[in-house]
Amino acid sequence: MCSYMVVCVLLPLLALRAALERAQNRLLEPIALAPQHDGPQLTGEVSPAAHRLGVRPGMGLGEAVDICPELSMITPDPTRAAQIWEAVLTRIESTGAAVESERDGEAFFEASGIERLHGGLEGVLDAIDAKLGGSFLVAAAPTRLAALAMAGDQPVDETPGRRRVLPPEEVAAFLSTLPLAILPGRLPGPEAEDRRMLESMRRLGLRTLGDLAALPVDAVADRFGPSGLAARDLALGIEGPIRPRTPFEQMTERLDLPDAASGIHLEGGLTILCDRLATRLRAAGASVRALSVEARLLGGGSWSHQASPRQPTASSPLLRMLLLPALEQLPRPADRLGLRVLETAPESADQLEVIHRPGETRRRRLGEAARQVRAAVGESALMRILETEPESRLPERRMLLTPYSSE
Repeated sequence: MCSYMVVCVLLPLLALRAALERAQNRLLEPIALAPQHDGPQLTGEVSPAAHRLGVRPGMGLGEAVDICPELSMITPDPTRAAQIWEAVLTRIESTGAAVESERDGEAFFEASGIERLHGGLEGVLDAIDAKLGGSFLVAAAPTRLAALAMAGDQPVDETPGRRRVLPPEEVAAFLSTLPLAILPGRLPGPEAEDRRMLESMRRLGLRTLGDLAALPVDAVADRFGPSGLAARDLALGIEGPIRPRTPFEQMTERLDLPDAASGIHLEGGLTILCDRLATRLRAAGASVRALSVEARLLGGGSWSHQASPRQPTASSPLLRMLLLPALEQLPRPADRLGLRVLETAPESADQLEVIHRPGETRRRRLGEAARQVRAAVGESALMRILETEPESRLPERRMLLTPYSSE
């Protein structure tokens, strides 16, 4: 009888390895991934040598250089990292697994669906090793968080290849020992809000998931709200089912540009790419729900921007109108431009409703609009004014801003 086990596959330092390309020997030096030009000035992934000297991901650039004066900053290449990870996911899926991957370098799948195909859990792990090789960290546990902690517990500067399996009867004790620092990025709210909540927990004396799980549910709800309850559920091993990505044909279009291409050259290149992609979509009887425009920058590195049309489309003019404003964010001229489809839909994506429900239709449209705004300008772009103490004499206590939710 197959037991429910989640397998986690990690590729450590994917973004840093992708940016280094053939200079992988520089991982032995104190280096860190530089921030994106339009993002916060914080360090990205750091090499093991820089980590030993005290540099941490998410640290301010000034603080990192003060701690490690010999630190070198590497220009990020998100396009290459995404291409590498897409190839990895394809290999995992070739074993029969239905994979969930919400961030590059990290994948989960349920083992029970393919255990009989490979002769049990050990056979599944052997199949993953055979497909990926020894550079990946693999672990299995009854929950995503436990499997992630098991896989990521191995230092990145040691020889990879160790596999770990956590029995179901040990998951509660294992989760109770994990630090709260493992939660950022695992909760439903914006990551910045989650970090502030976890800092509040730290000031209250909470250090581990066991400390959080021991609190009464009412106290957590009153003090931290829905995000606190979600964190407590994770600490107790309560998670939703695996949400595997929908298989679809990989569609990518690329175009080499003249040297120092910008302005009219970029606009013309984007028009050509949109025409090519629209032709392929119509031939396949599909439309695009989400796509990414990518550019290889002169002097090294890359840039990418994700966008979602209001409705699935295969229209070249609509795709061009959607993507053209994003090209103004390029930090410097590019010598290659590309489009990559992230999610598709049938060509006729609209479906008539048998029963007219205005309230549900309005909520669905609001949710879609909110998703588009967040994709364009970030998670903190949509906020809601919440009335707290209308009679208070202090203006800051009368109302506060909270993340907008369409639920």
